[in-house]
Amino acid sequence: MGTETTIQDALAEREVKAANEFTRRWLASRDSVPAVASGLGIWPLLAALATGAVEDTRDELLAAAGIDADQAAKVPAALLEAARTSPAIRLAIGAWAGGRVTLDPEWVAKLPVEAVGSLTGDPAADKAALDAWASRNTDGLIERMPLDFQQAIDLVLASALSVRTTWRTPFRDASRAFDRGPWSKLGRCRALTATLNDDVLRVAEDASVLTVPGDGGIDVLLGLGREGLAPQAVMSALIDAATDPGWGRSSTELEVGERAVGVEVAEYQGMRPQTGPEVSVQTVRFSLDSNLDLLEDAEALGLVLASDEERARFDRLAAQPVYVTQAKQTAMSVFSAIGFEAAAVTAIAMTRAGFFAKPQHRHVRASVRFDRPFAYLARHRPSGLILIAGWVDEPERG
Repeated sequence: MGTETTIQDALAEREVKAANEFTRRWLASRDSVPAVASGLGIWPLLAALATGAVEDTRDELLAAAGIDADQAAKVPAALLEAARTSPAIRLAIGAWAGGRVTLDPEWVAKLPVEAVGSLTGDPAADKAALDAWASRNTDGLIERMPLDFQQAIDLVLASALSVRTTWRTPFRDASRAFDRGPWSKLGRCRALTATLNDDVLRVAEDASVLTVPGDGGIDVLLGLGREGLAPQAVMSALIDAATDPGWGRSSTELEVGERAVGVEVAEYQGMRPQTGPEVSVQTVRFSLDSNLDLLEDAEALGLVLASDEERARFDRLAAQPVYVTQAKQTAMSVFSAIGFEAAAVTAIAMTRAGFFAKPQHRHVRASVRFDRPFAYLARHRPSGLILIAGWVDEPERG
């Protein structure tokens, strides 16, 4: 009987930390926190890009991902193998190359075995094939690859991630209107309530975090920040709570009458003795989606040089010069009375850069700069007749 490779076996503790910190840095860098986003959908793609990059392009990608070159070489395949053993997580990674680029065999060898396919050059056919891949690898949660196939595409690197879990303790689903707060003008909403008999609520000065346990080894954490705290700061606190067991303190340590962010402790009379923690939860059902242009976050994602046609260096990825022209993510999530499901498809498109011939012969060249006011004229060459003349006092402004 074979030994299954779990995610904790596949990734060292420092690599898990690197992936989480990557998510934190990315979301903190944005002007707003997206409705749904997956740093893990991006992280192995940056690792794969880094293994094909050299010099400053590679260094920028590795720094953004928070890993070294040796880790980058193993991350995509290790993650994929580990995800196969999880009943709640599904992960796929794919690469497709067109006829204008020749992939480096060593770079291909570092990808998962079934990952590499071909692009036909027909935008409609390629879109249909990659849309089908996205749908198949998210069980239909996301039906399209988030790329513009009308643009020139010579290489696609993509990941598809989905998560499904069922709550250990289901919620009760009911319609209600909020009588105060920012949602009070929304009318009736889908509210969820449950009592969780476990130590699942932690509190700190600026935020409170609830852990909702699901099957398949999945937890969903909900973080509530104090009024006025920026969304990026609430997200950072939630990541802290998710990654640091020592974050905050348990709600079981609060005294009757004591309050925390969104939390109060009271007592009541019951028919049976209390045998463990009791956490009464009131939340809401949500169904969200987002479409992100990741090149807007190029600095945080290490894609500044990678997306620069003249400076990108992917010498170990393809024989021809290529650079990143699109980087996008489509994601969705649903939190319901019975469980949680989410999916993200992340795609990076690369295009062959213009061909720059290496210099072959010695030349002598004189240069002149018109960087101050100058005169000009137009003449009729056969006759020498001057047609137009004038003075340029300053250039046109854009």
